[in-house]
Amino acid sequence: MGLDLTGIGSVADFAKSLVDRFLPKSMTAAEKAEKQIQLQAVLERRENTVVEAKKSIMIAEVQQGDNFTKRARPSIVYFGLFAIGLVHVIFPIVAWIVLATTGETATQMPKISLPPQFWATWGGVCSIWIIGRSVEKKGSENKLVNKIASLITGGK
Repeated sequence: MGLDLTGIGSVADFAKSLVDRFLPKSMTAAEKAEKQIQLQAVLERRENTVVEAKKSIMIAEVQQGDNFTKRARPSIVYFGLFAIGLVHVIFPIVAWIVLATTGETATQMPKISLPPQFWATWGGVCSIWIIGRSVEKKGSENKLVNKIASLITGGK
């Protein structure tokens, strides 16, 4: 099995690998193909069940009356902006004032920064939220695109 970035062949490849691994070698190619198709159907039903469960959870979150859950994505964006401002603006100003009042030189200022995990997580959340808001504001003819955008942004 190769690397499948799209996910299109993953169910078929997985089913084929299971058939090749666990079914007897004495089976004909036609019998193996039939078993592979049956296994693919089972795996696809399972995958569809998982996707539908995730979808129903997201729809339930959006339809509930708790406004904080609907605003959770923007809250993460605002918290990230607050953390960036605190670490990269407020702390350096406070450190500079403290050093200036004590007569120390600026070369002794501590180096502080947010960890790469913060930037990766916050950047990912912001990117997805911004894309969803852009699609939501622009509007789309495609109902599926609109539904996904409303799930991302917590809109209606």
